[in-house]
Amino acid sequence: MNESKIRINKILISILKSKTLSQFTAIELKKLFIEQVPATKNKDASQLVHRTLSKLCQIGFLEKRTDSKKVLFSKTLTFDESRLYPSKPRSQTPQPSVVNRGTAQLQKLKATLNQYQIDLLGHIGEAEEFKRLFHEYPETKATLYCRYMDARNQSSSMVGKIKAVEACISTLEG
Repeated sequence: MNESKIRINKILISILKSKTLSQFTAIELKKLFIEQVPATKNKDASQLVHRTLSKLCQIGFLEKRTDSKKVLFSKTLTFDESRLYPSKPRSQTPQPSVVNRGTAQLQKLKATLNQYQIDLLGHIGEAEEFKRLFHEYPETKATLYCRYMDARNQSSSMVGKIKAVEACISTLEG
C-alpha cells in the first residue's frame, strides 16, 4: 500500500479530521470551510472543496454516493488522517487595481460558461435518471420518453453553447 503524503488545504484537514464528520455533502463542507475563513469567495471555496473531495475519492479515503437528490461523501475504512499534510499556499500574484473592459468581459463570459456547465450537468443527470427510472419502472417509458429526449437534446444544446463561449474566451485571452 502506498503510504505517500496527501497534500490538501490545512483548514480542510482540520475539518475532515473531526470525528463527528463522517457523512456530508460538498455544500456542508464548503460552509464549514467558509466559517473558518470568512474572507474566502464562495466560488473559490467551492472549487477548493470539489478538488479536494475528488482527490480523496480517487485515493479511496472518501466514498461518493448519490442519495435521492444529494451527493453524499463518507469516510471509508482506509481514511488515514496521518497521511494528510497541509499543501503549500500558491504564490499570489498582485492583481491590478484597475479592471479594464476586457477583463470585465472575460469575467462575464467565464461566469456564463460556468452556468452553462452547471446546466449541462443538470440535463445529463436528468437524462440518466430517466434511463434509470425506465429500467426500474418500464411502464413509465411510454409517457416519459419525450421528457427524456428533451433532456438529452437540451444537454446537446448546452455542449454547443459551451464550445462557443470557450472559443470566445480563448480569442479574448489571445
